[in-house]
Amino acid sequence: MALRHKWLDEAQTEFGETIDYVFCEFGERVAEGVYAESKDCVQRLTQFPEMGMRYKDLLFKGNKVRIFRMRNSSIIYCHDNETIFVLSFWNNRCDDSRIEEVLAERE
Repeated sequence: MALRHKWLDEAQTEFGETIDYVFCEFGERVAEGVYAESKDCVQRLTQFPEMGMRYKDLLFKGNKVRIFRMRNSSIIYCHDNETIFVLSFWNNRCDDSRIEEVLAERE
């Protein structure tokens, strides 16, 4: 059974900003590709929530934080028995050490 998915507002904003940036820098076709790849990955996570790698020993509201890496971005998420929570849409060029700080601000 597939889980539902819910994006935190901040993650949705990060996703939108990423798509806008890609559109401005690389054009509509590339932006559509990033959008489709990202949405497909979230859909796969609803089917297979353990697909992503466990991110350190980090917890978000009692759930283990996981990271699913794509080409240039990562989906940082956690899940319970019913829902995948997209916590952040992370640019892989950013310093991963900031993930903990960013998530702490969102709890």
